[in-house]
Order: sequence, then C-alpha cells, then structure tokens
Amino acid sequence: MEIRACTDDDLDVLRSRWVTAGDVHEAHHARQSEGRATYLVAWRDDEPLGSGMVQWAGCVGLSARSAFPDAVEINHLQVRAQFRGHGLGQLLIETAEALAAQRGRNQIAVGVSEGNRDAERLYVRLGYRPTGVFDVSEYDWADDDGVVHHEVEHDEILVKETHRSPDLGGRASLLAL
Repeated sequence: MEIRACTDDDLDVLRSRWVTAGDVHEAHHARQSEGRATYLVAWRDDEPLGSGMVQWAGCVGLSARSAFPDAVEINHLQVRAQFRGHGLGQLLIETAEALAAQRGRNQIAVGVSEGNRDAERLYVRLGYRPTGVFDVSEYDWADDDGVVHHEVEHDEILVKETHRSPDLGGRASLLAL
C-alpha cells in the first residue's frame, strides 16, 4: 500500500476505478496543481483505497480560519467502504501530518460533522482536541442516479499541535488490506 500525492496519470485510473459525481478527483487535483493543497491518495497496486486533502492556505471555514490562522486543514478524508476498518484513515492523517511537519507547519485542524462520532473518536485518539469552534457549510452533490441533494453541515473544528514529523515506521508501505 502506498499513499502519495495524486499525479496527472492517476486521474484516469481514479475516474475509472472510483467513480464520483462531479469529478471530485479533478477538482482536488486542480487545487493541488495550483499549489493550494495536496491531494493524497492511498493505493494498493492500481486500486485507489481512500484519499484526503491538505489545505495549505489554512482552514476553509471562516470561524476556523479566524480562530486558527496558522493551521493547515485536513479535509475531504474518505476511505472507500470496502476498505474501512483497517487503519487506512489513520495512515492518511499521519501522512498529511508528516507533510505538514516537513513544511514547518505545526498546527493542524480537522472539521468533524455533528453526528459523525466515528470520525470524532479517530481524531481524538490521534491527539486532536475539540475547540468549541464551529463552521457551517452548504453544498450540493449528485448521487449515482444524478439526483442533486442540498446539504447543510455543522462541523466542529478539532486541532492538534505537532512539533516533529510523525514516524510512520514504514506502516504505509507495509499495511496489508
């Protein structure tokens, strides 16, 4: 298993093996190409397992950006359903943290939606602390049938202070799913 920044060549494979409405992969890759983010993708051979974004310009939400102006944000973290429960989410987060540390960024924020207790437990276990800062985001998305849904999401911002690069101990390359 390998976690790496998405390349131009990865886009066709992502589109064929992990179909998303609205070409999310292209949007994330475009943000990376602009230098505003890193689009991390976890792979086993040519199969994408999960992904996440590191937002170098800081927190996306206004409240979070105001409260934590020096933080980078990890967002859009997702693991495909058939690959969950094997520690991949943790490895994506640790890889994002290592990238931030390499760039000298010591404060990392994540937003967790109210009601997403599994994600919250993971973040807290990894050292993120609840802050009481909330952001609301509204967006539209299309399901597999092309039906557009409108969502309003209330996210609490969790923050972690890091002072050194996390040691992955080779786990990202050795983890067998």
